[in-house]
Order: sequence, then C-alpha cells, then structure tokens
Amino acid sequence: MAKSKLEEALEKYLSSGSNLELRAGVLEGAIYDDGTPVAHVAYMQEFGASINQAERTGTIYRSIRKDGTFNRNGRFVKAKNSNFATDHNIPAHTINIPPRPFFRSVIANGRTTWSAILAKGIENRGGVRGGMEYLGGAIVEELHESVMTWTSPPNAASTIAKKGSNSPLRDSMRLSRSFSFEVNDDQS
Repeated sequence: MAKSKLEEALEKYLSSGSNLELRAGVLEGAIYDDGTPVAHVAYMQEFGASINQAERTGTIYRSIRKDGTFNRNGRFVKAKNSNFATDHNIPAHTINIPPRPFFRSVIANGRTTWSAILAKGIENRGGVRGGMEYLGGAIVEELHESVMTWTSPPNAASTIAKKGSNSPLRDSMRLSRSFSFEVNDDQS
C-alpha cells in the first residue's frame, strides 16, 4: 500500500536525525518605543503583576475657554490639546494588573488542533519544515486573535479613562503586532 505524503515526510524527518524546533510568540527584538521588551509586558499581562510606583510629580493637562471656564467639564486632555497645565504630587502606590491568560488559552485550544494543522502543512508544503512553518503562522494568527478579542477581566476605571476604551491588551497595539515564529534546526 502506498504511503501518504504525510507518512513519507515524517519518516524522512525521523530518519534524518534532524531536530527542528518551532518557537512562536513574542520573540527577541520586539520592543516598545521606550525600550521596554514586549515579551516583558506580555508576561505581566499573562500572569498578572503588582508594580510599586514611587512618589512623583505629575502634570495634568486641561483646556480652558477664553472666558476662563473649563472645556470638557474640566476633564483631562492630551498635552497637545491643552492650554492649561498643573503639577501635582502623586503619592506612592501599587498598580495591580490582573492575569489575562491570552497565551495559555491559545495553547490549551491548540492542543486539540495543532497536530491536524501540522499534518496539513506537511502535506501541502512537502516536508516537516514547511509544515512547522505553516503551524507557526497559524499560532501567530491565534495569538493575534486572542489579544484582539480578550475582554475579561475588564480594565480598571482609571485605565479606561486614560485609554478612552475598555479593551484589555489593546492600547498601542504593539503586543498584537509583535507575535512571530521561527523554525530552527537545532543540532545540539
């Protein structure tokens, strides 16, 4: 009986002594504009974190009309839209970030689908490396989708006020754009 493309590719891979490795997620080199590694922020979002903030001075920006009254009922505006700024002492405090396991949920769901995706990739791309690249692309899509649809737990009221929306994991969109994969031939 003739072997399928999948069986042939797997047999060739297993007999070659090759040790391919697929890495998917936020890989090295993805950083925010301030130099913070995206992987560090992703880890804090995934598992939650408590961040102690030291006392500091902060500037609050508002907009004032020509008659001296506040625009927007005195609500804060961005610096570029303000014509009135005040400095305030911000006491030491702790920022609590609840866990949002967007990555672990992708892994949990992938356990049931990734073998079929890998098999399809091997058959369609003619080899294990091609199959792993196909799977890597699928995982990146799943991670992106997880971040783009994540809703629970919701953002704190202070975060909603700052961002202007209740969209956990989606502020600058850097996290959702930082997912990648690589297939390595690790011979060690």
